[in-house]
Amino acid sequence: MNRTLRQLSQSIVTGVSVVLCSVAAGAQETDRTEDMRGLGNCQGCVFEGHDFSGQRLMGIDLGESKLSDIHFDRAGLGIAIFDGAKLASISFDGADLRGASFVGARLVDVTFENADLRGAVFEGAFLERTDLQSALLCTTQMPDDEMDNSDCR
Repeated sequence: MNRTLRQLSQSIVTGVSVVLCSVAAGAQETDRTEDMRGLGNCQGCVFEGHDFSGQRLMGIDLGESKLSDIHFDRAGLGIAIFDGAKLASISFDGADLRGASFVGARLVDVTFENADLRGAVFEGAFLERTDLQSALLCTTQMPDDEMDNSDCR
């Protein structure tokens, strides 16, 4: 019985190692579009000119990433992390960003038309040509550390 248990344990460890190596290898590719959803943690990633509209990316960690010319329209990005990220020419129109964190992020030419920003945090974020007022705001922490409850019912 001990020998069988040991063999099973070795098989499991080997299988897990293969899966982890496959994910790590995918993360090294320049174009990470396919791996983005599977990774969940994509800190420091660089994405340019992609369309993630309608994708479910809940909880993804894009902290310290550089994102430009990206469409996240109607995407599910609840509790996503964009802390310290640099975002330029991004569309979050109609996206679900409830509880998302943009702490210390730099947002330039970013749109949030009809996006759900309830519970989102923009503490210390730098916004240039970016308007949050066209989004749903309730318990949303603004860059000036004020809480915006303008859309709470």
